Amino acid sequence: MENKVLKIIKSRVSCRAYSEKKVSKAKVMAVAEAGKFAPSGMNRQIASIYVINSKRNVEKLRRLSNEIRGKDCMYGASTIILVAGPRDDRFTYQDCSCILENMFVAAHALNLGSCWINQFDEFFQTKNGLKVKKALGIPEDFMVVGSCALGYPAPNAPLAVKDRKEDFIKVL
Repeated sequence: MENKVLKIIKSRVSCRAYSEKKVSKAKVMAVAEAGKFAPSGMNRQIASIYVINSKRNVEKLRRLSNEIRGKDCMYGASTIILVAGPRDDRFTYQDCSCILENMFVAAHALNLGSCWINQFDEFFQTKNGLKVKKALGIPEDFMVVGSCALGYPAPNAPLAVKDRKEDFIKVL
C-alpha cells in the first residue's frame, strides 16, 4: 500500500549539510505548526516550540555548540526549532518527541532538510548556556528534549535513505 503521506515518511532522511539560503518565514511556521498538531499525553499540550530564526540567536546557539563540542552540531542550518517541556512531567519526552517527528515529516514535505539535534539541554546547563536559555525565554524548569535543524540541503549533502533491518517489524 502506498500513498503520498507514507511516501514522504519513507523517504525522509536527516540532513547534515545546509546551504546558506534562508528558509521563508511561511515555511518555517508551517513546520512549527505541524509540530503544534502532534499528539500529547491526555491532550495537556505541556510542551513549547521555540523557533530560533534570527541570525543573532542562531549564532548564540552555534557558539555554544563550538564552545562545548568544538564543532557546529547544527551543520550550518539557518533555523533551529527547539522543543521543550517541564523537566518534572512524566510526558515531556513523549510529547516533545511527537512534536519533533511531525516537524521532520512536514519539513520533508516542503522540500526542506531537517535533523534531530539532541545536545541543547546539555548546553543549556552550562554557565553560558543558562544565559542563552534565559535570553531565549525558555523557562528554567523546562528541558529541551530535542531540536529540529532546518534549512535547504547543501548541494553536496548525502540524502540517501538507509536500509532498514529485515526483522524490524515483529507480527505476533
